[in-house]
Amino acid sequence: MNHINVALIGCGRIGFLLENDPLRNKPCTHYGGCLSAGISITHAVDINEARLHHFASLAGLSSSTIFRSHTDLFRQAAPEMVIVATWTESHHEIGIAAAKNGARLIVMEKPIAPSLIKTRELLRACKDSGTILLVNHERRYDNRYKKVKSLIESGAIGEIRTVHASVLTGEYRGNSRIDEGGGPLLHDGTHLVDIIRFFFGEITCVSGEITRYTRKSGFEDRAAAWLKTDTGIDIFLEAGGKRNYFTFELVIWGSEGKIVIGNGYEKLYKNEKSGFYKGFRDLRERAFPRYKKTSCFSNLYEETKRLIKNTELPVTSSSLDGYKALEIIHAIYLSAHKNGQKINLPVSPSSIRLNKIFDLG
Repeated sequence: MNHINVALIGCGRIGFLLENDPLRNKPCTHYGGCLSAGISITHAVDINEARLHHFASLAGLSSSTIFRSHTDLFRQAAPEMVIVATWTESHHEIGIAAAKNGARLIVMEKPIAPSLIKTRELLRACKDSGTILLVNHERRYDNRYKKVKSLIESGAIGEIRTVHASVLTGEYRGNSRIDEGGGPLLHDGTHLVDIIRFFFGEITCVSGEITRYTRKSGFEDRAAAWLKTDTGIDIFLEAGGKRNYFTFELVIWGSEGKIVIGNGYEKLYKNEKSGFYKGFRDLRERAFPRYKKTSCFSNLYEETKRLIKNTELPVTSSSLDGYKALEIIHAIYLSAHKNGQKINLPVSPSSIRLNKIFDLG
């Protein structure tokens, strides 16, 4: 890849610190993904001075290429690729500034932005400047999930009937600031909702509820929802739930078998003659088909190299995908506010009033 200027804005956990986790499959950060793809970070930004200098030392950056704000960066440099690994509330401002500053490609952490209105503004700025916006819904780049998608499309478990999708976490511990955009359904559930669309297509309607365990207002501790796809598949989703563990899992029920996939495991079941009941058939686990084991961050940044060379190539996790994931989640919030009323998609951005939905005045 010819030399280009690449800026990492946000030198925190997903920026580079998680590479220190000995249990994670590497690379597992934006910095690690760039290194594996042969991309050099040339500029860095972080509001935390100590963290910024730590990253600069690791990446071999000079003091003239590190900054405490994105505005300082864009006054002095025009990076072709900008990686935004900051808090959700800053995505809109930084993304628009990067596009106006001439970035050819922006890699944006999920969720894309805290509101549909701000997301549309960001998408418009990128369109006006000809900037590609890629959203880090990383499981789209994971070969395990790509294998599951191919199994579904090949009819390996027959016609898909129902899906149980879960991202189970602890209770919400933040301050319910509107510029965060939501609780665990948004910040963890965005991966779940996105991979649902990746596997099964468009969502046409939703119905949902939210639960707060110790508060009368603010973001949810738990969300539960029913989603319907444009092909008639029923999907039952749960996020959060005040668990003392973390689980990300989809159980995909077909007419001839099922697939289970989660963090660190994937299983395939096919039906065969029952060993327990005469005249019945049971599901038995079969060997999961082989796939190439690579990191999703490696695959993501290999794609960025191709996109920089040819902007007409398709984007695996596009700005539209990011928008639609946020739209589904905010539609679930709206349904919960309306006591589980079915909400048809698409929704008008102006109908999502988070202050009212979460009783924040």
